[in-house]
Parts: sequence; C-alpha cells; structure tokens
Amino acid sequence: MSTFVENTVTAPPNAQAPLSSDDADLASLGYEQKMHRTMSSFTSFALAFSMVSINTGVVTLFADPFNRVGGIGILLWLLVIPLVCCIVMVYCHLAGRIPLTGYAYQWSSRLAGNHFGWFTGWVAFTSFVAGTAATSAAIGTVFAPEIWANPTQGQIQGLSIGATLVVGLLNICGIRLATRINDIGAIIEIIGTVLLAIALFFGVFFFFEHTQGVAILTSAQPVSGGTLSFTTIALATLLPVSVLLGWEGAADLSEETKDPRRAAPRAMIRAVLVSSVLGFVVFALLSIAIPGSVSELLSHSENPVINIVRLQLGNAAGVGMIVIAFASILACLIANMAVATRMTFALSRDNMLPGSKVLAKINPHFGTPVAAIVLITAIAVLLNLASGGFVTAIYSMVGLTYYCTYLLTLIAAYLAYKNGRMPGAPAGVFSLGRWLLPMIILGGLWAIAVILTLSVPEESHTGAITTGVTLGVGVLWWLFSLRTRLNNGTAGPSGKLLDH
Repeated sequence: MSTFVENTVTAPPNAQAPLSSDDADLASLGYEQKMHRTMSSFTSFALAFSMVSINTGVVTLFADPFNRVGGIGILLWLLVIPLVCCIVMVYCHLAGRIPLTGYAYQWSSRLAGNHFGWFTGWVAFTSFVAGTAATSAAIGTVFAPEIWANPTQGQIQGLSIGATLVVGLLNICGIRLATRINDIGAIIEIIGTVLLAIALFFGVFFFFEHTQGVAILTSAQPVSGGTLSFTTIALATLLPVSVLLGWEGAADLSEETKDPRRAAPRAMIRAVLVSSVLGFVVFALLSIAIPGSVSELLSHSENPVINIVRLQLGNAAGVGMIVIAFASILACLIANMAVATRMTFALSRDNMLPGSKVLAKINPHFGTPVAAIVLITAIAVLLNLASGGFVTAIYSMVGLTYYCTYLLTLIAAYLAYKNGRMPGAPAGVFSLGRWLLPMIILGGLWAIAVILTLSVPEESHTGAITTGVTLGVGVLWWLFSLRTRLNNGTAGPSGKLLDH
C-alpha cells in the first residue's frame, strides 16, 4: 500500500515566516498557496449545503413525482439516500487524502493517471458550468412571476442574467465575501426550512382542513394519466437524485479551507445528511398538505410549493417562503459559481485547458481566479440568452455529467485500491478502512443505474446527446493537443503522492 508522507517544506531565506501546516501540506502535494485560506469548517458545510440546496430542488421539481408515478414517488427518497451516501463516503475518504482544489480531477489524475484524470476533470467542469447556468435560469423562472403578473421571456432572462452578474462580482471580490453571503443564505435556508417543516407538521395533523392526507404517499396514480412501468419508476427516482447533487463542492475548495483534510469530509457528510432529512420531510409534508386536487394545484400558474404555503399558512407565510426560496437559490448560485471557477482554475494551473496561462492567474489582492470567474459568468449569461431548445439541452445534462464524474472517480479509486496505490492519511482523518471497496462497488453500481436512467429512456435522449457532444469535445482536445502535453510533462498535476 502507498502512504502519504507529510514533507517538511523549508522556507526560502527571505521568507518572513514559516509556512502554515495547511500551506506546507499543499506544498508537499506540488503547489504553492496562492488563494486565501479563510473558509472555516462551518463555511465549508454551508457551501456544500447550498450546492445541494434542497429548497431549489423542491421548489423547481415538486411536480415531477406526481406526474410520473403519483405521490408514492416521494418514498423513493428512502431508496436513493443510502445509495448516494455510498458515493459520499468514498469522496470523503479521498478528500482526506488529496485535499486539492479540482477534487475529482486531482484524485483521478494521481490515482489512475493524468490521461484518465483529464476526462474526469473535463466532465466535472461541464457539470459545474451547466449547473451554474441552470441555477441562474431557475432564479428567473421561479421569481419573475412574483415580480410581474405575466413575465415576458426577456424579463425572465433579465432577472437570471442580473443575478448571475451580481454573483460573478461577489466571487471576484474574494471567497471571504462570497462565502459570508453564502453562509447567510444557508442559515436562512436551514432555519426557514425547519420552521416550515414544523408549521406543516402541526398544520397537517391538527389544523389544516381538506388536505390530501398521508394517503397521498401511497398513491400510485400519475397526474399525467400514464401507467406505471419500470421506466417511469426509474425516472421518478431522479427527484432525490437531482436534489442530492453538488455536496462535493466542499472538496473542490480545499485550498481555501482551513484544515481541509478534516473539514471537507465532515462538511460533505453533514450537508448530505441534513439535506436528505429536511428534503424528504418537507417534500412529504408539502404533499400531505395539498388542498383539493393535485392536478388542479399543478395546473395553477403559481409555483406549487409557494401556492401550498400561501393557501395553508397564509399570505405572510407565502412571502416568507419566497424569501427562503430566493435566499436558497441565490446561495446555490454563489456556491455553483465558486466550484465551477475553482475547477477551471485547477485544470488551467496544470495547463489542461486552452488559455490556461490566463485562466490560472490569481489576483493577489482578492485571492481569486478572476479570469476563470469572468469566463464562467460569461458562459452562464450566454446560455441564458440562447434559444429555448438549446438551453434545455444544456440543462438536461447536469445530472448525467455529475454522475459520470462520480463513476469516473469511483473507477479511479478502485484502480488505486486494486493496485495498492491508495494513499494513507494523518491520524484523525476520515477513513473507510475495510469498507472502502464495498462502498466503491455499491456506489459504482448506483452511478451506472442513474447514468442509464438519464440516457436510455426517450425523454433522456436530449441530455445524453448533449453530454456525448461535450465529451466528444474533450476527446478531440485531448487527441490533438493535450495528449502530447501530458506525455511530455508540460501538463498535468505538478506533484504526485509518494509510493512506498
């Protein structure tokens, strides 16, 4: 087995002070500390939690299980959560051993080779870029009707683009400012969601009249009028799958986190556990609280979640729900922008992307990759300005590219385990021990199942084709340019784990 050796880094003669333990740890992995390491353990959790953003998922995807399989689809959360946790555990194991910005790209490169690492990094890059654009679009789609009675396409796009530009500016001004706002958004989301859950619990069981009741959780009558099949059930699992994405953002910002070997794994575990419990409970309670017909609710022009809260808890609660939802989605956009730009920076630092020299620059005052932030902001704005069909195709590949990243990372972890190249870690760092291989296998099988569900059914073809095209772009870049760089050592991670 290979073990991690913590090297002592000797400061140059003109150094004013010795490197901190975190900076020395980073230097032992081949990089100089350039970004500002200011994120606390809570901020790391808040970023991971905001990336998941249960309110974003619940507000935007509430109708999905009812249209596919009926209310019983909500119980599929209980199947999905433990399977997602298998992947989370492996990611925590790796985050404690290779605490680097670029997470899956760095892990795969060092465990399975630089060529393999490129494809993992490229897929992760596309997932974050698409996720950032999709989240900015959600702001316009969800909140434009709350501002204008009948919003035009231009108004929806304008709101989305305005939010994207503001978030881009916040990210440029430094991770401390961006994460402080994200912390506030996460706190509002957690407190607001807990209060909503409490109000709904007491309401549905003691005060509300004319609700669907608990029976809706066993209803297998799709609102769309279709029939149940293996395909519709598989597609219905995509609600919790789509919500429980992005928790790995804590690992992507390792170089801006204090004590990342310990902080990132804890942040990911806590974010998934809190999001899973709150997401399932709130979704179930909202469903039970539906007044009257489900089909009537879903046909209403107002967002169904905001509509339920307004009808059952009053207009003030409806306004509160809008505030909570806006804070949640805005925090999600801040977090998405942060992780997308850090993946861009990580790839560029290793000369893996076109224009790497510019994209890898860190502003010394702000401690942020300004060019990378401008690039991701510009892409999100352009995607929001694009035609509807193209935008839908881009957004539809978010979940698929995320799970392709998960699968590639799990394959790299398996290869390292099989070949005795899995690095060790200092005492007190999260470790799966003998459970590593079972978690890799279970997580890998689940990732394959999700990838098939997001590719094979006819309605998934658009996302699968778009993902295939983006992967093709990555293959062409590797084939005609990057492969040579990697072979001659002018691209790829600058440091490697020591094998013993």
